[in-house]
Amino acid sequence: MIVIVQPHNAEKHVYLLEQMFRLRAQIFHDRLGWDVVVKDGKERDKYDDENPVYIINTDEHGHKIKGSLRLLPTTGPTLLADFFSDTVPDGVHLMAPTIWECTRFCLDDDAWQKDKAELLFDLAVLLVALGDLALRAGIESIIGNFDASMLNLWRRIGCEFDVLGSTSRYGRPVYLGLHPISEAIVSRIKKRLKEAPRGFAEAREMAA
Repeated sequence: MIVIVQPHNAEKHVYLLEQMFRLRAQIFHDRLGWDVVVKDGKERDKYDDENPVYIINTDEHGHKIKGSLRLLPTTGPTLLADFFSDTVPDGVHLMAPTIWECTRFCLDDDAWQKDKAELLFDLAVLLVALGDLALRAGIESIIGNFDASMLNLWRRIGCEFDVLGSTSRYGRPVYLGLHPISEAIVSRIKKRLKEAPRGFAEAREMAA
């Protein structure tokens, strides 16, 4: 089940947001060892105070989080501008109302214990929700930074993106990708969902 949390309905989904911040702490601090601030078991940063849009994937009852991501317009503060600007090539302008940044993309620990096919399924569910939201909102491109492992997963799912730049100052390559949004691309990912080995009912519902 996909839940879109925006400033106007955030109070309605406090329970899911609490789970999301705890999941982010588990993934980005505990598992990946990122230098992020965790307080009371939750990972939050200043960008969570910039009225982001969250896409949260839950169980069928809407009670337990399976994964989430955060979206912010590039016309305001972004992680890319503040921390990953060295991944932006000279002369490339990435600030526009139709370009949004995706950050804090994560899945729960159960997902990483699954076989690769099921992991890809859970990733694709979030990406389909992202694509559908972007099409409705007039967003033409999504940008984000990611490492090599995620680069391979995006390609397996059927994402179309351009790698614009990278940095190695973290001891491993961190890439900047631009993901164009179109009906054709979203439809291709939905087709992959329909062909997934499990969750056919959920896939059909999301692809409708």
